[in-house]
Amino acid sequence: MQRTTYTLFLFLAFAFSSTLGFGQDYSAINFSYKMPDTKTKSSVTKAHYRLLEQKIEGSYKQGGILNEGNHFLSSQAPFDIVPYIEVVDIRNAGDIETVKVVKIAMHLSITNAESQTPFNQFKTTIIVTDKDTEKAITKAIKQIKTSGQKFQNFFTKAKANILAYYEKNCAKILKSANTHIQRKEYKKAYGLLKYIPENMSCFADAERLITNIYTDNRDSNCKKILEHARIQKSYKDYSSTLFSLIYIDSESSCYPEAIKMAQEVKELINKEDAKAFIPSHEEDKEKFSKMSYIEKTRMLASLANILNLDFIQK
Repeated sequence: MQRTTYTLFLFLAFAFSSTLGFGQDYSAINFSYKMPDTKTKSSVTKAHYRLLEQKIEGSYKQGGILNEGNHFLSSQAPFDIVPYIEVVDIRNAGDIETVKVVKIAMHLSITNAESQTPFNQFKTTIIVTDKDTEKAITKAIKQIKTSGQKFQNFFTKAKANILAYYEKNCAKILKSANTHIQRKEYKKAYGLLKYIPENMSCFADAERLITNIYTDNRDSNCKKILEHARIQKSYKDYSSTLFSLIYIDSESSCYPEAIKMAQEVKELINKEDAKAFIPSHEEDKEKFSKMSYIEKTRMLASLANILNLDFIQK
């Protein structure tokens, strides 16, 4: 096993276990920043949207909106901050033809990542001067006042609207999700249920349905993960193999086979790597075993592309 491969995957294993599943508080409403397609937007580049992202994230944290222990930018955040940078007007600065007066509008909306239900909108306009339009846009973004009360209220109101929406529509969402489960359309069902905040009155029913999704797919997931691990083992990627085997449920039908494979892999890892990796593997395996079904489902959802889990994979 190559040292570089082992070190990289050990880092990934730590990152996944520490930020996406073990100990994360899902009761808070978190947001992710959705990078738009800028190919057809004149003068507005991805670099501008990245700069806006950094500015929003800094203000979001400083304003106390970000709950301690949660992440503003999370692949599992159910609500998208959708930005749009608009060049409203470009004019020459008087008789100085080389200097431009550029009017920039920055739009933000918060939506449900899947249904695109809008929860709040924000707009601010900045006028700047510069010889270059792209530099003018950069200057405008830097001048946006994200520390003001108006901007902070944008997130506060969005959260209130999200809670109100789910409180009003919970019964419909649960009914639709249950229908999908009966039809074995697990991805659709989980797509509806995973966004319900934990402080909703209907969350216990949502948790019950997510539990059904997990238990209905437990054996299927076991086979998929085991096959994935078998391929990794054939390539002598032993650390990745052990990482995959962590997420096989002890109550699944192929668990004995997973235990056997894990033991075989441990014997193949050289002593130095085993000393560094196996203790963390055992610790993460123990943590996963103690998770609730809903926590396990969230973890598998976050690792769907890595573990080839079709029922929750996008």
